Amino acid sequence: MNVGSFSKLALACVIACAAGTISCSKDEPAAPAPAPDGGDVTPVTYDFSAMRDVLFGGAWKTEGVVVMRDGKIVFEQYAAGYDENKRHIAYSVSKSVGSALVGIAIADGLLKLEDSVCKTMPAPAGADPALCDTTIEHAVRMSSGLKWAEEYENDPTESNVLRMLYGDEADMGEYVALQPRDAPAGQRWQYSSGDSNLLARALRGALGGKDMRAWAKEKLFDPAGMKSPFFEVDRSGTLLFSSACYMSTRDMAKFGQLYLDDGMAGATRVLPSSWVTYTHTPAPPVAQPRPNAGSYGAAFWLNAASPTATADTFSYSAGPVDMYMAEGHWGQKIFIIPSRKMIIARVGNDRTPIFDPNPMIEKAILADDMAHKGGN
Repeated sequence: MNVGSFSKLALACVIACAAGTISCSKDEPAAPAPAPDGGDVTPVTYDFSAMRDVLFGGAWKTEGVVVMRDGKIVFEQYAAGYDENKRHIAYSVSKSVGSALVGIAIADGLLKLEDSVCKTMPAPAGADPALCDTTIEHAVRMSSGLKWAEEYENDPTESNVLRMLYGDEADMGEYVALQPRDAPAGQRWQYSSGDSNLLARALRGALGGKDMRAWAKEKLFDPAGMKSPFFEVDRSGTLLFSSACYMSTRDMAKFGQLYLDDGMAGATRVLPSSWVTYTHTPAPPVAQPRPNAGSYGAAFWLNAASPTATADTFSYSAGPVDMYMAEGHWGQKIFIIPSRKMIIARVGNDRTPIFDPNPMIEKAILADDMAHKGGN
């Protein structure tokens, strides 16, 4: 299904489904193939009751959570209507999945970080002459320099992201490319779903006519053992890196595990080790989103701006300095914690209040400490 059909939705639906979502679709993705069976769950010595109470017993609208330790599921729970097989829209976690696909394309020689986006996507008529100064690296690090209003429910009439997703744009990457430039490429960080879809459009051009969904399945999802992912496309056939990947909570955890395992899925190399490192390397200082609260890598958020940062500057004070994460609107989260060999994947529908992951992280680490007294 492409997203052209969304162009006539009422503004009320647009607002309700904002923040880079495609969840207004009337066509639910087909049921995914079965997830790994319960034999993958390792209940043993862990007690996650405190975390469960935080997630399911209070104000948060948690719909699913999976915790992995040493590559095994150690805790898993779902709200009514959800289970290990059901896809959930990942919202901006999709940006991190898109980053992985770009890393694979670079490893295959289809793209280079220093390539202009115009190398595989011709500049549309009317584009700013400096569009082609924007590189793949600028797009994956949110520093294209293109003017962009990433507004959701608070100001939908001024939102580029809502126009892009719910307007009548056959080629969303081209829509982004036609935005005026208001900063030199690489000289300003600005969170932009437009940059993500510009990146996706450049990748589609590099694939030379291959179906993007089929390519993503062949190159990422199948080798990683992820059976559920489903990407929306626009009418040009471009994956919507911005916000439109659906997957099960288990597959979100598997995606995080792929990074924890340095790009390996078992004995299979899926992502280059160098790309995994690049992903959680802070963007250049000029491109930092918040000087005192973590930083941004390549479509992943980092808990700390540097290995020597102090907890008072962390994005999430309950997490360690090496934690990094994929995050989406309304509480979609993948936390990758190398020092703990731990993944936490959580999906939900937290609109008001906004989900605070700190208690969840704190309780997960406490359960891990209790289970591993005196060892790793």
